[in-house]
Amino acid sequence: MGQNLKIVSSQYKHLLNRKDDYINGRAITKASVLKNEPFSFQALYRAKGGRFSHPVSISIKTPLPVKTWRVDYVPITNAVASESGKEYESIEPGLYPDILTPRPINPPIVAAGKEQRFYFEKDTAATLNATADNYGAVWFTVNPYSKAMLSGDYEIEIELISLITNETLEIEFLHLKIIDELLPRQDFYYTNWLHVDCLCEFYSVKAYSNDFYKIFDKYVLNMTEHGQNTLLLPSFTPALDTVEGEERMNVQLIDIEKSKSGYKFDFSKMRKFVRRAKRNGIEFFEHTHLFSQWGAKNAPNIYDVHGNRIFGFDTEAGSDEYIRFLRDYLTEFIKFAKEEKIEKKLIFHLSDEPVKEQIENYRIAHKAVSDLLIGNPICDAMYDFTLHEAGLVDQPIIATKNLGNYDFDRHDTMWLYYTGGDESTSNRKISNTAAATRAIGIHMYKYKAKGFLHWAYNYYYDRLSFGYSAPQAFPNAYKALPGISYLAYPVNERGEKTVTPSTREKLMREAMDDYRALKLLETLIGRERTLAVLEDKLGAITVYTIPEGEALRELREIVNAKIEECVQCDPAR
Repeated sequence: MGQNLKIVSSQYKHLLNRKDDYINGRAITKASVLKNEPFSFQALYRAKGGRFSHPVSISIKTPLPVKTWRVDYVPITNAVASESGKEYESIEPGLYPDILTPRPINPPIVAAGKEQRFYFEKDTAATLNATADNYGAVWFTVNPYSKAMLSGDYEIEIELISLITNETLEIEFLHLKIIDELLPRQDFYYTNWLHVDCLCEFYSVKAYSNDFYKIFDKYVLNMTEHGQNTLLLPSFTPALDTVEGEERMNVQLIDIEKSKSGYKFDFSKMRKFVRRAKRNGIEFFEHTHLFSQWGAKNAPNIYDVHGNRIFGFDTEAGSDEYIRFLRDYLTEFIKFAKEEKIEKKLIFHLSDEPVKEQIENYRIAHKAVSDLLIGNPICDAMYDFTLHEAGLVDQPIIATKNLGNYDFDRHDTMWLYYTGGDESTSNRKISNTAAATRAIGIHMYKYKAKGFLHWAYNYYYDRLSFGYSAPQAFPNAYKALPGISYLAYPVNERGEKTVTPSTREKLMREAMDDYRALKLLETLIGRERTLAVLEDKLGAITVYTIPEGEALRELREIVNAKIEECVQCDPAR
């Protein structure tokens, strides 16, 4: 283990006060992965000498495809919600690693009439400034696009190079074994809601303009590279996080013309949206909610082609006019879906987070449209199974913190979700441990989840859509909880409008791949024995199971070894 260069896994979050002994205890020298699976790890680096920064480069040598990021820090003013436990990396305010900054391009420097640079860098290197006081970190993802790699043993070389003297300061190695087996196709839903108005706000673009779609393509591609296969379809402006009587930016995809004889619908904008999403890897579409949030009391805000609001907070959900409109619209929408070949790839939402006290409102909403949606599941996020047991929700999306109160074996169409403020269960706050974020994969397996939903991929507002903030500068904007309302960081610098992932987005991808690997193992040895593998390592699995340290990475090594053993023993595979 080097003095100034150390290889650690993706499960390590480097806080700036960490000492060598602690880091050495988390270092890794070998790992395994399946052929079509991304694999992430980090290189920690520092420089010899005093406090002055030393320009260095971290270079990776491997025949495998790889992407490189610098791990950057964000200022956390409040690390926890109301409690604290082993799910937190720290409970103190401070700087936390989260942004994955793409390798910067060196601009030419002109001096004395000649172009000068630091020593030449390879495409797989990162330009960095190192000090002796603290380690920095570089994040590597091998096989970032999830292609099928050649199986075998690979030696990955990481080199720390001085950009002043061009000398090699230290070299470390990681042995990566690529097992001769593929992760199975992702047969469950994974979605984080994309907020179109937040893209428009940050990048100063008009919704669904050509400039918008240049950004949209980058966001959706980033989503699908990290395992997301389902996208919210804003046919109407989403009835989400809006104060009653107020309106969020109109981002509906449907152009509506109202006349004495009824309504005419133009799906041109939606067609472009769907096709761009599919081109970037999206498989399933969630139709945005047909009724208001928190109980289906009202219609969502819906506008005609001239921008006039025709339905909204002052429209009762069960009114004859709105139901007539909705049935006309859904009839035409299903025709559109068939034209675009997504009619079997749809999910419908009625109202977000209804509770059992609102069951009669929800029943009215369900009765109004359910006959038109046969063949496509009605799914909504909720805290318990009451509406599902009443026959009103086909696939309930249940808050993880409530799962312990129910017999999940009776509900085999269930998804999981959390909002972000939950404590003691899996979560994706910046201050959470990597394991607390990644653990959702083992929970999905234990509870046989059909999917995972989170309400925010890029929600850069505070609560109820007030107070826009750039997350790099103020990650605590939403309810003072760090990072719960976004997974990706917007970038709008030097004319470049793009997006970059967070470390948490990488961890969520690992969680989804853990679920796929466990399902693969189940096909080989059965569910009972697969659960035994889990519990032998982690103990009895509940929603409160948050493994410590490297336990989840170590579990995957055990699972991978079991898969390899089964594959080698079965010549038919």
